[in-house]
This record gives sequence, structure tokens and C-alpha cells, in this order.
Amino acid sequence: MTTRSSSPSSPLLSSPSSTPPPISSNARGKLLWTGASSKAKGKRIQYPVDNVDRISMLPDELLQKILSTLSTKDAVKTSTLSKRWVDQWKWRPHLSVGMRNISRTNPTSRLRELSLRVAESMTRTIDNHRGRLESCTISHFLFQCKDGTLDRWVQTVTHEKQTKELTLINYIGCMGPFGGYNRLYLSPSTFSHPSLTSLSLTRYKLTETAFKNCSNLKTLKLFDIMSDVSVLSIVFKACSSLEVLVLQITCLNLGCVLKIENKNLQVLQVTCPTLINKMEVNAPRLEILDIKYIYCDSFLLDAPKIMFNRDYWFGAISVPHISYHISSLAQEKKRIWFELLVSQFFNMKRYGSLSVSVDVRNPNELEILKEVLLLWNEEMKNLEIIFKNNNAPREEGESSINGGARNKWLDGEKPFPDAFFRVRTVWMYNFDGSNEEEFALASRFVTQGTVIDKLMIETSTYPPVKQLMTEAKVAKLMELPKGNDYFTIECF
Repeated sequence: MTTRSSSPSSPLLSSPSSTPPPISSNARGKLLWTGASSKAKGKRIQYPVDNVDRISMLPDELLQKILSTLSTKDAVKTSTLSKRWVDQWKWRPHLSVGMRNISRTNPTSRLRELSLRVAESMTRTIDNHRGRLESCTISHFLFQCKDGTLDRWVQTVTHEKQTKELTLINYIGCMGPFGGYNRLYLSPSTFSHPSLTSLSLTRYKLTETAFKNCSNLKTLKLFDIMSDVSVLSIVFKACSSLEVLVLQITCLNLGCVLKIENKNLQVLQVTCPTLINKMEVNAPRLEILDIKYIYCDSFLLDAPKIMFNRDYWFGAISVPHISYHISSLAQEKKRIWFELLVSQFFNMKRYGSLSVSVDVRNPNELEILKEVLLLWNEEMKNLEIIFKNNNAPREEGESSINGGARNKWLDGEKPFPDAFFRVRTVWMYNFDGSNEEEFALASRFVTQGTVIDKLMIETSTYPPVKQLMTEAKVAKLMELPKGNDYFTIECF
């Protein structure tokens, strides 16, 4: 006989000393009895253990959230748990299918057979998925590129699943003598579906066929791509609405001219190890220019927001350099940018120089500057800080708000910059000695030992009175205790 509990608590939440609730004859599942007996302690106490599948009783929204933490392969496996789970994975907003699990130790003669078998499974997974996709990643071998399988996959996920972000990866590393850059054989206008806004391609020889009227694309990433410059020009022209463009390319025409003209482009990253005579960029809205490596004789830039004063190109050799016009960049583009900032290409870590234009009276821009510097994983060669002209009078109460934000990371418990960030030389332009935030930032560079060689502050272009006032502030910087005794402070 079971004693009725006066507590409304669930047996799963009850304390060990509580009396278990009554057992319902309609309870789903089996009830197992556990407990321990002791003649010294009296009667045996028994507790029911309910093996009801309570996870399956959760609403679809929670089940989908659980599945979103799994890989596509593991999510599909959950369909064998019970009838409740059969179709759950089919509504995942993210899908990733590929051939990375085919071992490279397999003999070349079996790769075709194995890839065809995996391709059939990939087709079933794509076809069985229901609903729309936020993102889809497809990785494949040479065979799927040539026999039309890749084209069918892409048509399905773009036109039927209305994928927003599509990633295609060619696993040439597994192909041995059959490897090489696969020509991207796809149907015309494959990437022109209105729902597709982001496209990433890795290890292909690019063709213009699939790029017809792709004004829907906002982000285009071309990783380890081989292409003629003429093909690239056609692709750039077809993608007229691009806001983010990432190029890690090998140009097949040596000594060519690479032109990028786009009125909507905001983020541009370029890596090109082959020699080009000239690179021309015309992008009036460009806010981030990231040159990881280029080998060119001439670089022409028409982008009013991008400012830098040092010569980062010496003859045909490019010094890695980022120019960043810090502003309220949309969160999604900022996420993409930060991912690119810390990414490595051919195992090359981030190094080189950085130029930023920033309004240090704006707490949001200060925070972005901090985030960018923290993401730098190597000693920086040069850091240019171009202070924005912001002479607008502050409204009542604004000084205390901004001052609080400044103190939060310039003077707070964990101020920044600190000694963990290292830079050879800092160049400051448009420095206003009467601006408390600008002086506080310069002071941090002096006292924290962040600067290794020099802190250079421009004053020679100022009117006489402003030059005297600014140089007086520089003199005060020189009086501060230095975190590094070997660096100097100079005006130029």
C-alpha cells in the first residue's frame, strides 16, 4: 500500500526524505522500485523511478533547439529513438552534408565507389529535409562536380529549401592523382535565387556560368579559388549588391589588372599571391579594407571612408594591412568581419599593421576598437589612429555618460590597452590635446608598456596656436611613468 504524499512536488524534485506520491494505474511506462532496507532502521522505504520518455513530451520548439546543438549526422540518428523523433531533424534550420568522413587511407581505386555511396546518402538527407534552411554546407569530391550531382544538390537547397547561406567545399585533398581544382559546373543563374544572400566557395576553378543576375547576394567568399581576371570581373558585375567580399584567389593571367567596383561594398578582404600589375578598388561605402597579402606593382583606392597615411606597399611586396573606419556596422557584418580577422590562411597568423579612424567620445566606437585590438594575435607592426573630427557640442549630461563609458575600459578594473597587446609604433593623427578621451587613450599607451619603439603624434599640420597647445599636452605625456623605458614620444 502506498502512502499519499501531502507535497505537490514531483518525485523527481522531492527530497530523499519525502514520501512518494501515489502510483497511477494509467501511468505511462514502467515503474521500478528502488530502496535499501536495514533491520536496525526499521521498515524498507521504496521510491518509484519513472522511465517515461519525458524529453519526447517537450514541445517541438524545444526539441528543435536540442537538435540544433548536434551535427547533421547525429541529428538524423535521433529519428530512430521513437515515432516522436522520426521527423524532428527534418525541420532543422541548418544542414551540413559532406564527404569528410571518407578516410584518406582508402585506395584511390575505391574513392569513386565510396563517394558515390556517400553521395546517395547525402541526396536522401537533402531530399528528406522539410521547410526552409538558414544555412547549408555541402562538401564533395571531383565526381559529384562532373556528373551533375552537385548541381542537383545546389538547385534543391536554393530553389526548394530557399537557403539563405550556402557553403560549397571541394575536398581535393583526398583525391590523390585525380585531384586538382574542379571547374564549377553549375546551371546558369544557380546563385540568383532571391532567398540566397550569402555564398562561400572553396577550392574551385571559377566559371561565370552560375553567376547571372546575382543582385540577391550580399556576401561572397571565394577561398582558394583559381580564375581568370575576366571571369572575376563578370562575377563582380553580376553581384552588384555585395556588402562583404572575401577574395583568396590565384589569378591565372599574370601581370593583369584586377578591378573591384561596387557602390554597396562595406567589407573587403584580399589575398592574392600571384603577380598582378595593378589593383583598383572603387567603393564609396567601404568601411573595412583588409589586405592580407597581395603581390602587385600598383594599388589604387577610391574609398573616402578608408584613411591611412603610411605607405604599406613597398614596390611589389605587400605588407599585411587593415584599414577600419569604425562605425555602427550592422551586427551580422561585424560578426563576419571578426571571423575573418582571426582566421588563418595557409597557417599564416594575423600580423602587419592596422589603421583605424575612430571617435573616442563615442562609447560604442571605443568598444569596437578594444575588440579589434584584442583579436590581434601577433605583435603589431604599426598602429595608426586617426581621430575623427567631432566638434559638435555635448548635450547636458552627455559628458558624464561618455566619461563613464571611457572609465569602464580606460580607467576601470580591467583597463585597455594593456601590456598584453604589443605594437612597434603608434601614429596618432588629428590628436586634440583638449579632448580628455583622446589624452586618456594616449596615456594608456604610455603607462602600460604597450608601445615598443615610438609613439608619434602629428602636430606639424596644425595652426600655430593649436600646435602649441597640442605639444604642451604631448609634454605632459612625456612626464608620465613609462611602462617601457626604451620607447620614445615624438611630434612630427
